[in-house]
Amino acid sequence: MQPHLLLLTTPSSYRLPAFLAAAERIAAQITVAEDTPPTLARALPGKLLIDFSDQEAALRAICDLHATQPLTAIVPIDDSGVELAARACVRLGLPFNRPEAAAAARDKHLMRQLFARAGVPSPAFHLYSTADDLTALAQTIDYPCVVKPLRLNGSRGVIRADNPAQFIAAARRLAALLDQIEGTGTHEFLVEEFIPGFEVALEGLIDRGQVQVLALFDKPDPLDGPFFEETIYVTPSRLPIAVQREINEVTAAAAQAIGLEQGPLHAELR
Repeated sequence: MQPHLLLLTTPSSYRLPAFLAAAERIAAQITVAEDTPPTLARALPGKLLIDFSDQEAALRAICDLHATQPLTAIVPIDDSGVELAARACVRLGLPFNRPEAAAAARDKHLMRQLFARAGVPSPAFHLYSTADDLTALAQTIDYPCVVKPLRLNGSRGVIRADNPAQFIAAARRLAALLDQIEGTGTHEFLVEEFIPGFEVALEGLIDRGQVQVLALFDKPDPLDGPFFEETIYVTPSRLPIAVQREINEVTAAAAQAIGLEQGPLHAELR
């Protein structure tokens, strides 16, 4: 029986062509569900235009598709579709991570709380709001620190600050970015302890809670801020085997703390 995969993506995603090519190699039927404003949401041949922010309506559309063309799996290509995929898989009885784990994988504050509870090594962190008195707040923070949005990926909005003036500028810059992306209003954000040292990225697969490492990438360029644009990944890692083993163990502990049990894993560590 030909597998039928539903790919959840965004109009600007650069990842979709690779997934489509992989699906072609395994002769899978593909339906692409694209995050679309509600005024444009509709069904098209081979494509489902749905509003990810209206999850109940999106779930109904996915269930309607499944009723006529049964799905084998739902694959979120971008992190914006992770929670929707988890809820849809629960409703349809398909394998995936629990919705609570999917939410924790997207929300950096919730993730940090779970790490702390499980004893996973992690920087000190505090949750603040763009409505706070930034001038007064700047006097209470330990420097250097990192200002970080709760949900954006790709290092967007992640800014190092070494003193109160830099913190205020970073928080205001992040507020303007979040206004642009999420709409004007009050936004929560994290302030974390800055961790110096080398940085790595780990790619893996989780199967029934067990992490299988696919590749460990060194990031040879220094990533000390104030912004954290990534330029070069190098694999295989040149780190000592004992250090690589410790990285793998910490990553597995982090995945377990969040509750991830199934699917791909991307982790970054210092």
